[in-house]
Amino acid sequence: MQRSTGHTHCLRCGRALHSDRSTALGYGPACLRKVRAAALAHAHTGSHKPALVAKATDLVEQGALVPLRARRVFQVVASDGVTTYKTAAQACTCPAGRRGLHTCYHRIAAQIVAAA
Repeated sequence: MQRSTGHTHCLRCGRALHSDRSTALGYGPACLRKVRAAALAHAHTGSHKPALVAKATDLVEQGALVPLRARRVFQVVASDGVTTYKTAAQACTCPAGRRGLHTCYHRIAAQIVAAA
């Protein structure tokens, strides 16, 4: 996966980012803490395999989940670094998401951000 860089606004709340670290991550310090806490809480629910939650957490922390509408629908970069999908907490346009499988880590990433 390619890491997104140069975000000017927080991917969670939309506020302007000022520090180099924040622009590289795509989240301000407070939002990053909230996203990490939501990811940790999501991992402890046991509703998804730990490996999928870990992939979803990496996706969020790499800034590869970009909000499109009302911070509930996201554009996400696939593992090939080129293909993009639209995802939300309920559905995803990736092959696994279209089949309705619970192995879509894009959906899990959207659930984590929505919970934060």
